[in-house]
Amino acid sequence: MESKYILAKLQYDKEKIEELITRQSRRVGQVFPKKMEQEFCSKNLERARKHVEKYLWGGILSYFMFMLVMIPSDYWIIDQQYFAHDFVQCVVGLVNGGLCLLFLFCISYFPKLRAYFAQASMALMFWAIISIAWTTITVKTIAMQHQAMAIICIIYIIAPLITGVKPIQILMTGLSAASVTILLFVALDVEFDAVVLGRILFGICILSYVICHMIFARERMIYLYSMRARISEKMHRIHNSELLHLSQHDDLTKISNRRSFDEMMQVFYEQTRQDQSALSVLFIDIDYFKKYNDFYGHQKGDNVISSIAKSIKNAIRHMDFVARYGGEEFVVLLPETDAHGAYAVASNIYKAIERLEIPHAESLVSNYITISLGITVYRGEADLSKEELLSIADQALYRAKELGRNQIYYQSMGSNISESNFMRS
Repeated sequence: MESKYILAKLQYDKEKIEELITRQSRRVGQVFPKKMEQEFCSKNLERARKHVEKYLWGGILSYFMFMLVMIPSDYWIIDQQYFAHDFVQCVVGLVNGGLCLLFLFCISYFPKLRAYFAQASMALMFWAIISIAWTTITVKTIAMQHQAMAIICIIYIIAPLITGVKPIQILMTGLSAASVTILLFVALDVEFDAVVLGRILFGICILSYVICHMIFARERMIYLYSMRARISEKMHRIHNSELLHLSQHDDLTKISNRRSFDEMMQVFYEQTRQDQSALSVLFIDIDYFKKYNDFYGHQKGDNVISSIAKSIKNAIRHMDFVARYGGEEFVVLLPETDAHGAYAVASNIYKAIERLEIPHAESLVSNYITISLGITVYRGEADLSKEELLSIADQALYRAKELGRNQIYYQSMGSNISESNFMRS
């Protein structure tokens, strides 16, 4: 019953996810409920942080190699009349860029700083745009100024890829940095082309915002697909678990069935032979059950079987195994249990059934439902097969019924039926 409720809940959740997938595929913006959006943004930010932690160190090394190439090549690009000023500006800009990457790596790597990754990412983007714009655009060489524009564009584009922050945060940070850069240049009376720089800073800022929106839309779809896959996997596991349970348990009594018994019997049998320990086998049959069915009806008979199965299960130990062997017959396996221990467990079962006091007017031995029990003990004898062991246990039950039912009978391995020990309850 509980699994059906869980499956219904999972199916409902899956339908909601599929509805969101359909809506998300039709637009780029947010379609998530507020709580899901918060969870998605949190996980997306954490994913970006982990990527930075894992891969940015390699990026820093690559950037260092890039500096080794850029610095000598700047020597040939810079006008000789501005060489000292422009070269220093370029070196400072490159070093500043490397330090920004190193700072971002530290924020993502050290546990105490990870909580501030989003704020640090936006602050770093803000600083990188202003500082690199200042150190590169203020050079005198025209070719270097063009190179500076390209560097600023790269910063705006890679920011959404590595920070993991929301598109609106990227937009606000980018616009703020662009505005401060323009105001700084004006305040310090720096000579620059306001139209070109404005187009670059504000134009690429909008492009960065669009790129971030596209990244988030893709990540939202991946997030939804992964959620649907997880739900489907849970449903699949529950279905498989139910199928396994049905294949191993009797539908009426809810205890193990014949198939499950055969598997467990093989395990206990081999373990007993290996350890040379004792394995007791109990066969149990409800006395005059056909007469009960004929008199009270099959529905009442099913109720009796269920009640007895429950009583047997409650009367045995946690290490023991019980199964419905067929019809009104049950079997109990008692690992590491000798004849005395087996008789004690059998007595518990017998008394538990006796306490049920289920009326049986057609019984020839009692006014209530009774059982017959046959016991045998296997001690790892190499010359005795599993089938022979079960046959001896079945003989013990047959002998209990032959001697009048409503009793426990013990059949030893080394004796024949006429020499077996008989124990009347």
